[in-house]
Amino acid sequence: MDQIINNNLTLIRTATRGDFANCIKHIKGLKSVLLTINKLALDKSEFNKVVQGCYTLKMSEKALYEAQTAKFKASYSANKFKALLQMIALTGAIKAVSFEDLSYDERAKRVKSYEVAKQTGHYVNYPRVWVVGDLSMADFSRIKGHKPLLLNYTSIASIFGMDVANQVFNDASQVSESDHLLLNHGPAVTISKYLSVKKDRLMPVTDVADLLYRVSGHAKSLKYWQTALRVLIEYNALPNIEAVSLGSAGLSIEGLRKNTKVLRLTDSADTTDNDDEPLKIQAVYQFNLEKYIDDVHADIDKHEVDKATQANDNQNDITVTDEMLPF
Repeated sequence: MDQIINNNLTLIRTATRGDFANCIKHIKGLKSVLLTINKLALDKSEFNKVVQGCYTLKMSEKALYEAQTAKFKASYSANKFKALLQMIALTGAIKAVSFEDLSYDERAKRVKSYEVAKQTGHYVNYPRVWVVGDLSMADFSRIKGHKPLLLNYTSIASIFGMDVANQVFNDASQVSESDHLLLNHGPAVTISKYLSVKKDRLMPVTDVADLLYRVSGHAKSLKYWQTALRVLIEYNALPNIEAVSLGSAGLSIEGLRKNTKVLRLTDSADTTDNDDEPLKIQAVYQFNLEKYIDDVHADIDKHEVDKATQANDNQNDITVTDEMLPF
């Protein structure tokens, strides 16, 4: 299995063509992070223990940042590193693991620890779990030409779907329900409807973020929707809407500077007439450890009842015949 990691290291150092080589060359800091993660994988990873059939690292984002080279940390903040890490996960080169993905032994260990903690108050902080995959199979076209910026679940699910969002944001260290949010349709529909009735069919980006915040029923914070909008703009996920500065577009709005970033509707035909449903959100609850524990105990109780019933049947010489079966 080490061969996969060794192949990754060779590819990082020698790739000259394709989307991967392009990203390594043009996204600053990416090569260093990939090298460090794969070097860590050689020394610290476990195969087929934490996640069946996979090469895994159990490390928090903070620990991964601290493991980077001194030169890298001198140039990049923890937040910039987090953006690069999310970018790598977006390609599938690494994948964040959920509790359900863990092996039986790993889940059992965490459940037992959690139950002890509920009684004693001494909680164990388990780190996140990352699958380190085959770089040659990762999809670097997803990040080619983009700059690193912090992502969030809503924006990535809107652009690439839930499966990709999960591989970036899964967190096996969490023991409570997640609060990921999904949108019922592309936010471009709602945004374009507002832009279509505005003067010059444009709005400042800050006002558009506030719009998403309000139409979502104030779910999450304004900052969350500002992040979501930045990601949607960066990944060109708003059809027929362009992000420009007032000055570059030759426009002006009283009270706003020329360098104010605005969104402008370029063609409303495809985005304003095809969906009358308002923008809605729904929470995606991926896992609840307490419910899982309750279900485990329910299964154990049922098993004990079944054993007692079977023992009683045996003692009374009850024989199950075909006529007694429900099928």
